[in-house]
Amino acid sequence: PNYHYEDMMQLLGVYQSEECAKPAVIVDTNHSNSNKQYKEQIRIAKEVLNNRQHNTQLKKLVDDSIRSAFINKGLMTCAACSFMQEIAEFPLMMFYLLYSYYRLTGDKEYLAEKYGSLCEILDCYRDSYRKGDGLLSGLDKWCLVEWPPKYRGGYAADIRQGKICKDVHSVINAHYIGAVRYLNQIAALLNYKAYCDEAPLLKAYTDAFYDKEKRLFKDNVKSEHISVISNAFALMYGLAPDREAEERMVAFIREKGFTSVMLFGAYPILEGLKRLKKKELLYQFLSDENAWLRMLREGATTTFEGWGKDEKWNTSLFHLTLSYAVVFLTDWEQNAFSEQ
Repeated sequence: PNYHYEDMMQLLGVYQSEECAKPAVIVDTNHSNSNKQYKEQIRIAKEVLNNRQHNTQLKKLVDDSIRSAFINKGLMTCAACSFMQEIAEFPLMMFYLLYSYYRLTGDKEYLAEKYGSLCEILDCYRDSYRKGDGLLSGLDKWCLVEWPPKYRGGYAADIRQGKICKDVHSVINAHYIGAVRYLNQIAALLNYKAYCDEAPLLKAYTDAFYDKEKRLFKDNVKSEHISVISNAFALMYGLAPDREAEERMVAFIREKGFTSVMLFGAYPILEGLKRLKKKELLYQFLSDENAWLRMLREGATTTFEGWGKDEKWNTSLFHLTLSYAVVFLTDWEQNAFSEQ
């Protein structure tokens, strides 16, 4: 057998010594490792999945991001991108990332180690950008929302790069409430007091952005415009007031089309569908002819920085963001260590 943790680490050492640009491994469960015993194949696959909890690469990504707090308490770096680039949403995405990491690994020690840093990030956003009702505005970090801009669907907020965003808009506040929610869940796992009461924040968000007649979320407190990207993140974080609203949001996204969003909007849609157990629609979106299948038609061997080569003038043909499709093609939720 060559699938045990020690075998994987030995292979990793070889890759690192050779400075391989794209290290990867495929573990064969079907032949010599299992002697073609199908029940053994399941066990081997689970062992490979569980061995990932010992890998430190995700921890390094998080640690490197948090180290930038010496420049700005709200973090400078956007994860694995650029150490000197500030994007408002990226630090807030880390809370969901760490909670998902725990569900995969059961590693409470790492959650406890980073809990104080997570609190400091939210403290910075709250102290720097919170207005009277608790929502955020006046961000001097770039609110990206979605990329490229044509996939924002006419998002009604002035989010030009290099300009303070004075608008109270939905996407950054959805990320903020989502971060608070996941930090509270992490606190509960560690038997800590909740970071804060999220109920007033959720009420302020609903009062500001929810259109009761259309049962959809608006982009901006000063606009009636409704975009897919606003509803995508509200769907992912479970911010709708009731199931009827969630069903309307899903219908709206279907009407506009899955590929009406791209780099940042596709994941929350799929995550929202998974949360609502809409498996058939989730797989329908994954197999959309204009999404990942388009990349394959254009000769992709790795994920592009867009649905196709012509999405940007400088589209990267090896970009990790849209690789998240694989999350929804695995059963990692069923093998998670979650105590809930």
